[in-house]
Amino acid sequence: MKKSLRFFWGIALGLLIGLTSFSYAHSAETLIALGLGEEKTIIPLEEQPFYDQLEIYDSNWDQSYLGKVTGFTPQQTLLRFYAVMARVGEIIRDVGQKADESPGMLWSESVREEIKEAEVLFRVAKRTMDDSSIPESIRKDTLEESVLKLKEILDYAFTHSREPIDIPNNKNQTDWTIPGTAITLTRSVKNDNGNQDYFFSQETLENINRMYAFVRQTYGDTTADEIISENPLASPRIYQDFSYSPGYLVPPKWYVSLPEDIKLFLQIPFGEQSLLQYLMAILLALIYLPLVMACLFKLLNTYRLNVDSSGNLLNRFANRQIELSWRRFYLALPIGPLSMIAKTIVANRINFTGEALQNSNSFFDVVTYISFGVAIVLFFEAMAGSSAVWVMRFRGSQSELEKRRLRNLILPFSRFFGAIGAVILLYQLMLRLGMPPNAVIAFSAVPGLAVGLGGSRLLGNLFAGIAIQSDRPVRVGEFCKIGNEMGFVSRIGLRSIDMITLSGRITIPNNKVEDEIIKNFSDRKQNSGLSEHSISQGIELKMDLPSGLGVGQLNAIVERTQDLIQNSSRLDSPVVSFSEAGSSGAALTVFAKASSDNWKDYLQLQQDLIAQIKTIIAVVNNFKHSVSIAYDTPSDKRREIPSIIRDVVESDSQLKLGACRLSTLSDYSLDFSFMVDSMHEDAGSFFDSISRMKEGILQAFEDRQIEIPFPTSVEIQK
Repeated sequence: MKKSLRFFWGIALGLLIGLTSFSYAHSAETLIALGLGEEKTIIPLEEQPFYDQLEIYDSNWDQSYLGKVTGFTPQQTLLRFYAVMARVGEIIRDVGQKADESPGMLWSESVREEIKEAEVLFRVAKRTMDDSSIPESIRKDTLEESVLKLKEILDYAFTHSREPIDIPNNKNQTDWTIPGTAITLTRSVKNDNGNQDYFFSQETLENINRMYAFVRQTYGDTTADEIISENPLASPRIYQDFSYSPGYLVPPKWYVSLPEDIKLFLQIPFGEQSLLQYLMAILLALIYLPLVMACLFKLLNTYRLNVDSSGNLLNRFANRQIELSWRRFYLALPIGPLSMIAKTIVANRINFTGEALQNSNSFFDVVTYISFGVAIVLFFEAMAGSSAVWVMRFRGSQSELEKRRLRNLILPFSRFFGAIGAVILLYQLMLRLGMPPNAVIAFSAVPGLAVGLGGSRLLGNLFAGIAIQSDRPVRVGEFCKIGNEMGFVSRIGLRSIDMITLSGRITIPNNKVEDEIIKNFSDRKQNSGLSEHSISQGIELKMDLPSGLGVGQLNAIVERTQDLIQNSSRLDSPVVSFSEAGSSGAALTVFAKASSDNWKDYLQLQQDLIAQIKTIIAVVNNFKHSVSIAYDTPSDKRREIPSIIRDVVESDSQLKLGACRLSTLSDYSLDFSFMVDSMHEDAGSFFDSISRMKEGILQAFEDRQIEIPFPTSVEIQK
């Protein structure tokens, strides 16, 4: 038992010693990373081998900011960068001390010139960084933060080194690292094989935050004056002042002029931002979000059908599709610029830094690119309608139907180009957010893969749609029969055709349309008798005629039907004829062009035409009449029959007697037949006249004692 306890305590003690040694070694490694691991005397900056050259560069940049920071050797790039940033820090301190020298809330002209010089030098210093691995959406802001942090890191490294820093002044080495640090200068720049200048490497950018945190922790409560006393070119707390203050490099004068107590309160840190910055961000959100939400709400509202309690349409743009399309575009367009402005304010005026800035940049980039993509799609859709109007104006036509056809022809191609523009913006967004180009290329292959695996039908429909648009066997508004489906064409797209049949709206894929027999009932030649704003649809009727009609009656039916169609404002091009229909008699064939582009009007026209033709048939059928007299009627009275009938018929000014003759010697009577022609405009008046005519004949026969015999029958009894 004792041996077991000894063994256990031995293992525990060994682990404790090992962990302590590892912790000490790790801490020592961290210190050595900046030259603090060896017990040597710290070498002052003035005694470093590069100090004389640094003074020369500092003097040059102090006099003029013209020139290039990157050089052909590590020494040129490093010392030029340090001298430039030292000048930037000096200008920022000088400007801050001049806040009380001039009244007002804005900087004076001379101070603005100094601020402009600092910003130019700052932009030049950013060019020393290899930023090829930073996503474009955060590249600018990441570089700005890295440059400021790197300046403070170099301040510490140059004044706390225990060994001479011998910076190579030749280009024999591709890469060179400052001893004891993770700061590396390299000529190997991604996507630039011909580069000869030295840049701070990607690895340097990746380690800047870790090194900066160590430097800030090491400095602790060291004052700015103490740091500057060790290094006149130092820029103490340049990043911290940049991070916790509004504005860009130099805060606005109204902020610098605030009492120190108020500034300290407003600079209360919350992470990497100050209280004032969060308050300004909230104020910006209270302005930005309502504007964007108002645009989105109004945009979505254009897709709604607003109706009242009775179901009446309230949307005033419902009947103005072109204006509605442009309204949608104008509502989507401002969201992108508003997002860009808000992003600039957050980055350069409120001056967010770190992760908060990266998140806001990503958010505004996503909103900007998506809104511009939507705006492009809506723009091309609106252009389709406007292009149709422009073409119609150029041609001098006002036909609404023709405008619908042109818009239907242009719209699929406009949507195609809009979709291409939106996809390009989507790819740009993915690159901007940091997705590797290879991944973006792989993502772009997904649509092709989808087409290859299951999109053959889609391609077939697209090519068939292009063929239909070019050959134009049918057009929008035309009445046709495709296969077994008959109706009005309401839309022709690149993928399918929409038809309105009696049972409802149907969609037929273009490849099916191409394989079917198409019967088009519409006339594409504009007829002078029809409205310019309608299309001619064929109406074909075949009607059985009553038996016993004579040739004259048949001709009268044909002539009256032709006159009916020609006098109609919505019918034209009549073709009317009669033909034998077997033992049952004759049949009437009627074909006419109807001014209609929808089922309701078409069926109403067809119904009215059938009713009017039936009325004509009924009227003409009553043109022929017969009257019978007894065999024992005296011959003188028989010869008076035609004149009696003529007097009765022509007593009505709207009737005219045709032929009247003794036509049949039947078993019990003598039958006279006569034809009556009518000039009545409506059937009711005609039948009233016929009724009066029959009454007049009966009265005339009665007055002249002409007997009309009754049928008799003989009953044989056994």
